[in-house]
Amino acid sequence: MGFAARTLVEAVPGPAAIVDSDGRVLVANGRWSRPDGGGAYPLEGATLTPETGCPAHHQLPAVVQRMTPQAAPAVLPCRCDKVENTVRVTHLESDCGAHRRLITVERIAAPLGGDADADIDAVAQAKSQFLALLGHEIRTPVTAVVATVDLLRAQPLQQGVREVVDSVHRSVHSLKALTDDLLDLARLETGSLRVERQPVALRPVLEGIVEPLQQQARRKGILLLAAPAPDLPAAVLGDIQRLRQVLTCVVGNAVKFTETGEVIVTAERDGDDAYLITVSDTGPGIGERDKQRIFAPFVQADSSAARRHEGAGLGLALAARLVQCMGGTIDVQSEPGEGSHFLIRLPLKAATDQPAMHLPLPLTRRRVAVVAPSPRSLLALSWLLTSAGAEPVSTRFEDLTKRIPDVDTLLWCDDSHDPEAVRRADAVIEALGPKGRALMISTTDPRTGIVRKPGVLTAPLVLGRLVAALNLERTGVRGAPVTVPPLAGGRVLLAEDNDVNRTVFRRMIELLGVECDAVADGGAAVEALLGETSYDVVLMDLQMPRVDGLEATRRVRAEGNTTPILALTATALHGDKERCLEAGMDGHLSKPITLPELRAALEPYLSATPEEPEKPAEPAVEVDAADLSKLRDLEEQLEDRALVVTTVNTFLSQLDGRRSALAEALRKKDHDALRATAHTLKSSSALLGADPLAEACAEVERRAIAGTSEKDLTALVAEVESAVAGAVRVMSGYLAADERADSAGQR
Repeated sequence: MGFAARTLVEAVPGPAAIVDSDGRVLVANGRWSRPDGGGAYPLEGATLTPETGCPAHHQLPAVVQRMTPQAAPAVLPCRCDKVENTVRVTHLESDCGAHRRLITVERIAAPLGGDADADIDAVAQAKSQFLALLGHEIRTPVTAVVATVDLLRAQPLQQGVREVVDSVHRSVHSLKALTDDLLDLARLETGSLRVERQPVALRPVLEGIVEPLQQQARRKGILLLAAPAPDLPAAVLGDIQRLRQVLTCVVGNAVKFTETGEVIVTAERDGDDAYLITVSDTGPGIGERDKQRIFAPFVQADSSAARRHEGAGLGLALAARLVQCMGGTIDVQSEPGEGSHFLIRLPLKAATDQPAMHLPLPLTRRRVAVVAPSPRSLLALSWLLTSAGAEPVSTRFEDLTKRIPDVDTLLWCDDSHDPEAVRRADAVIEALGPKGRALMISTTDPRTGIVRKPGVLTAPLVLGRLVAALNLERTGVRGAPVTVPPLAGGRVLLAEDNDVNRTVFRRMIELLGVECDAVADGGAAVEALLGETSYDVVLMDLQMPRVDGLEATRRVRAEGNTTPILALTATALHGDKERCLEAGMDGHLSKPITLPELRAALEPYLSATPEEPEKPAEPAVEVDAADLSKLRDLEEQLEDRALVVTTVNTFLSQLDGRRSALAEALRKKDHDALRATAHTLKSSSALLGADPLAEACAEVERRAIAGTSEKDLTALVAEVESAVAGAVRVMSGYLAADERADSAGQR
């Protein structure tokens, strides 16, 4: 029987097994059989037999054989081994027509001298095992779907087909996110989730949470802002992944339930070595009774059949448990009709051993009048301006027609679709005069709005975009068509027993420009690795017939083979990573795996040369890989975010070709070709925000025209190569943010 049957029996805290109508044990959990295989509970494959000395075990075979699909569960009292138990026999439905029975043994009283704590631990372990196996059941089919959809998205498709594929992509990633939430909830309840303590920069985290919610917020006309207090340290010690999970749940929940008004996220100090993150909204509010329920799993404040918002009710429950796991608290202050304030208090310490991140203050000596709809949004906008060196001046809109001393810039929030906003914009411009600077933050999409005269930005407003707009910095417009950049070549061995996954994974690897040999079990993987073919890296599934991935790795390592091996697993059992490392593996990947994730996993083993192996990265503050401001500006100027994503993918897919063309022109001493290639790469890099790469290309272009020596040109092309890595990080960061946006929008 398959994983579904094993998942079912592992869910039972006591002994459990599934038998056929003849009493043959088809599958059983680890608590079913005695170590010697004897007693009332025979091993898998054996058959139940009547036993004397206990009425339950004497009747059990006959009860199993006589039971019909319509029969109620049979309950048999058991008095074996001084333990008061109940043996329950239940009919199991089956699509294939074969009759199955579930036998469970439920303890009523502990045995004399028994250990109650051990029983509690066994139940917790059973729960963890069940949820992990359930995760495997969901992840196994999802893995094939995720990989297949990624392959489809990497192909040229008609617009209608692409829309369907993108819809499937968003839905399957939502399912993956829901699975991950379930498993994290299981780990939290069984105490197996671990919290890391690494340097975390709060501003990029906050901006990375709100930016993917832009589309959802502006469809509703919600003002969405996030700002840390200006006096916060550059980095704190915490778990960036868990912090993102918490904020994604809470902020996403606020945007989901708020129909009008605003959602504001702030972070500030809360005494010594503690921080307060507040998520406030102008939603429907929460009654006293519901305040006690919303942090329970699978609960929504509105659970009626007519509720407006779908969802599993996992978000806030998971957030509450994660906050508790991090040593903090989460509270809600709310009244019906008055909105909500979620207060997240975390005991974080400043990362004093990290180099200070001295952000430039490009708005120093600027006094900016600020008009905001509420004290919370005024606070967020003021913190953004102060962080850039400006002095915010709180103002009422009615006072704008008066001259405000030493203020030549005005920032206000409005709706670019409101006809009255045109009148207000005209009044602002007239009051400021020809040298003044007016900037509207629109709660709706300004591309389809009717306000044209002042600068218009859309929320959420991040610091980089605000500074660029106030300083009149141009960001440019671009466009063009989805692939992940190929790797530098190599050969991968794939060991995967699932036919569909093996086919799709192999195609994904080949799409990355890497050769791939695929085998169906661990024994074949051992033979391949110990054979004549040399592999750069192995992707090894853990659960395979005959020889599993762990045993295959042990055999390979015993023979002295040091080929890097990465584990592939659809389970999420506590200790999986440790078992993989103990067996001699080099890494661990959880299914389902997207094409970008697969590329990132393979790249370290396929990019380094034997002469210069890649060095591990120095510890650093973990921040988002990209400054997304220019790309977000592009989203505002074009009609479709998908087009921007396609453009970035195209840029990445063409990078290797451009690099090869530069190298070839340099080899042939063809300065015209070198100049032309550098010019093309410079233009696309600058337009997409990869400024260091654009500058390096510009220098090559200038020096090629000037007839610089080959030695100098070689050094300049080497600088381009170095800048390419940064460009890839920037673009990959943007694509990762797009993936989060897809998932957040569907949860």
